[in-house]
Amino acid sequence: MMKLYKRMILLLLVLCGEAPMVNAQSFSIAGKVADTKMAVDQMIYLKFKQNGKEIKDSTQMVNGVYSFKGTILYPVKAILQLKVPDSIETYYNTRHFLKEYSCTFYLERGTITADSRKTLDQSLIKGSGADAHARELEVILKPYYKQGDMLYKQEGRQAYERKDSVAIAAYTKKMYVNESRIDSVRKAFMLSHLQSGVALDMLMEYTRSLMDPGEIEPLFNRLEPSLKASDEGKVYWTRIQEAKRTAIGTIAPDFTLKDSESKEVSLSSLKGKLVLLDFWGSWCYPCRASHPHLKKLYQEYKSKGFEILGVSSESGKPEEDYKKWTTAIKEDGMNWLNVLSNTNRSERSRGILNQYSVAVFPTKILIDKNGVILKRFAGNTPENARLLDQTVKDYLEHHKL
Repeated sequence: MMKLYKRMILLLLVLCGEAPMVNAQSFSIAGKVADTKMAVDQMIYLKFKQNGKEIKDSTQMVNGVYSFKGTILYPVKAILQLKVPDSIETYYNTRHFLKEYSCTFYLERGTITADSRKTLDQSLIKGSGADAHARELEVILKPYYKQGDMLYKQEGRQAYERKDSVAIAAYTKKMYVNESRIDSVRKAFMLSHLQSGVALDMLMEYTRSLMDPGEIEPLFNRLEPSLKASDEGKVYWTRIQEAKRTAIGTIAPDFTLKDSESKEVSLSSLKGKLVLLDFWGSWCYPCRASHPHLKKLYQEYKSKGFEILGVSSESGKPEEDYKKWTTAIKEDGMNWLNVLSNTNRSERSRGILNQYSVAVFPTKILIDKNGVILKRFAGNTPENARLLDQTVKDYLEHHKL
């Protein structure tokens, strides 16, 4: 009876977000750096974060050999680094070069070795399963990143330099195809490594632009307890819960904003129509590149009860934002409803973007005649355009508006 009581108390604590801290686990690092010429002293430094607190440690190297011991609550990215002259640090930072005097890896409990025959950045990490998984994924993704780099060098760079909109569109289409393949590879790897120390980072990367709580919550629940109990895990859990407010199948929250003539337009006033919310900005190239497609879609289905409500997010001075916004509307021929959300960047954690869990531009949300969210689309990809077309067509064929 007592065991059952304790389990019930623990369950209540977890549900209230007040579960006891996961016990700290011991780790040790034994390493060797062959090339320490850049270092100003014979010290090596270890840095990592735990629940928002930065942990720093240092130890002396003897002929390049060093060791660390400590405790950790959950697997995390850590940095081993030599102290170098400020001029060298500045040089590498300004040019965004890989730092030869630094090594980033996944630190977790157990015995870890970090040996390098040359510079510190070439350290071979052993004993960290999380780091091994991260390196494995890097190897799998390397050909795709190489292909993306080649695509930019061969087509993208010249297109942008010439400001050739046709060439840019062609390059962007190919880029999205490659990025879609990368996303598929990442997802497959993530699903087979949910018990790894890298799983939370993989989930965050996977949902960087689009969060489907129905898909993600069960995956999050499969993570190891220490990751779920971390501050990062708790923040991510909160994001999952917030995403539920505008998930597929929920009622779209109402809002009222002004159009270019200062007339108030509310989402609820469009009830009875199939509505596409388009979150965009005059500054957002992928957003504006999607407008030709929206023009065709609007022209084809407007008479059948389809409406688009563009919500532009600008972040400058009101007068300048209004001019940029209205200019973009005219240039893009956006003959549907448009309203302006003049939101300072410091306030973007609030307001309509937060209300609709908008994490990337463009974000498009399709809402049925009863105000229920049917579909979310993040980014301007050929697949999103195809799926949007098909969803609008299917809905209007089966619902008389």
